Parts: sequence; C-alpha cells; structure tokens
Amino acid sequence: MTRPRVGAVIVNYNCGPLAIDAALSVLGDAPDASVVIVDNASPDGSGDRLRMIAAGAPHVPAAAPADVRFMALAEIRRQVGPRVAESGINVIQSPTNGGFAAGCNLGLKALPRDRLDLLLLLNPDAVVAAGAIDAFARRLEDPSVGLCGASVLAFDAPLRVQALGGARLHPLTLLGENLGGGTRLEEAPPTAEIERRLDYPLGAAIALRPDYIDRAGFLDERYFLYYEEADWAFAGQTFSRVGWARDAVVHHRYGASSKSARSEARAPSNRSPLSDYHMARSRLLFALKWRPALAPALTLLGAAQAGRRLLRGKAAQARAVALGSLPGAARAFS
Repeated sequence: MTRPRVGAVIVNYNCGPLAIDAALSVLGDAPDASVVIVDNASPDGSGDRLRMIAAGAPHVPAAAPADVRFMALAEIRRQVGPRVAESGINVIQSPTNGGFAAGCNLGLKALPRDRLDLLLLLNPDAVVAAGAIDAFARRLEDPSVGLCGASVLAFDAPLRVQALGGARLHPLTLLGENLGGGTRLEEAPPTAEIERRLDYPLGAAIALRPDYIDRAGFLDERYFLYYEEADWAFAGQTFSRVGWARDAVVHHRYGASSKSARSEARAPSNRSPLSDYHMARSRLLFALKWRPALAPALTLLGAAQAGRRLLRGKAAQARAVALGSLPGAARAFS
C-alpha cells in the first residue's frame, strides 16, 4: 500500500510540551506528515513556548510509553532533524479560546486537504505508536467508514485499554461508555463486534478521509468541550458509519488536557467545575439537536447529578452541573 499523505491537527491549551510530543509521534510514524498545532489562547504561555520550539528552541520530550511498539520521542526528534522547524510542524495561535471544536476546525482549514489522503485529530496528551497511521489508512479504505477510532491505551504500564475505537451512547441518558475500558488489547473481540456497538470515536484520536468534511461539514463549534465527536459522527450517519482500526495504537494520558483527572479507565472522573459544566451543557446541546424528546429528562438528570455532588461536599461542581443542564444557559465558565 502506498503510504498515505497525512495531515494532523493537535489543539493545545496549557500543555505545550505534551503537544510537541504528540506532533513528534505523528512524524515518527509518518515522516512526511503535515502537522498543525493550534494554541487555543493558552494563558500559561505555552503558545509562546510552542512557537519558540517550532523556530528551533530546544525541546526535551517526555518519557515514552512502556510499549515496545512506541519509538522513544528523543529518537523521533533525531530522525526528523535537529530543528523542529524543519519537521513539518506549523503552530497557529488562536486569538481566543473558542473550545476544542473551534480549535480543530482552525487547524483543519489550515491543512491542504485537497492534497491529503488522511486527516488525524490527536489530543495533545496522546501519542501514536508505530504503524498507527497505516492502520488508520487501511480501515478507511472501506468506503462505508467515515470516522475511525483507535485502540486507545493507557500511557503507563500495565497499558490497559481506555477505549476500543470509542464509545456508545446510552439511548436515554446520552451518557457515553467507552468500549473495552479496563481490559487488555489482546482480549479485544472481533472488529465487527466492536463496530456494531460503536456510536462515536474517542476524541483522543480520530482519523478520517478529507471528503468526510465535504459531506458532514466541520465540527459544530457550539460545543466548547465534550460531545463534539459524537455530534460529528451523527452528522455523517446517513452516509457512513464509525470504524475501529484495531492496530492503530494510541497512548493517552487520562485527563491531562481536559483537567478531569482519573487514574484508570473505569474510575470515576474527578472533574473540575469547568469540565462538569461543559459536560452537562454539551449533553443538552446534543439532545436538542439529535434527540429533542430527551431534553426535558436530561435537565432532570442534571438536577439529580447536582444533588449527588452536593451530598459529596462538592458545591462548586453541583452548581456547575445545574447551570449546564438549564436550556439556553449562558456559558458561566470559559
């Protein structure tokens, strides 16, 4: 198979060094790839740091995952050259933080999509293992597959699965459940079985052909955080389905970019008020767009979730969930 011409987009917010590592992992697997890092107006100065590294400033990569399929980031950097500026990484500074979807769209529009075979959205707290790009390309040869998810594994040993391809949505609560979470990749069921249950790819890594955008459009920028990948999958459901590239291994640090830390796949997420607000708000936006009959029930679900947080002594999170669950609520957090 001819190597695909690849364009990758990484959206950074306050985790610049990790974003460079993510970019280097793409270049280690596809040396001729075009990589765009969009800095979403990070207040910690990481946007300036990204531009300095892209101009040739030294960069010390983080430790590589405990996985023999992954080439050490330091070795990747030696292969792509002593200057990151020579490696195909383009840093774009967004004047405002419009959210994950807006940052992705900015990067996608900066890529020469008419000259590319494969697009990849990669979280800044994720890295691709060797062979992942070719595995994505093979799965996307199936014309029925629109968006394609990866085998997303933990960054550190014991390398448990975070998601096989992505997640399914509960038909009533619209809460997402990652497929295969907490298992080992070697235990994964057949691809067809996973894909039958797959509603959307995990946002840590999403591959697609450029023509998917021509038919489904760009990501809906009304989603500031969460549910944008589910919305994108639903936008293409009349002409495509979601696929899983089993051999596309991606290592992901849980919560490093969203600041909703948890230690393992099935552990509860210790979300910040910001994350809690946008999870509730985006779920309601998704319902109003795709399942409007469920919207009133989801407002009640938000009230119940707020009550549980109050009982756990998390008043700020309770207020955030309650606000996010109100129809038409303004963005109280940004």
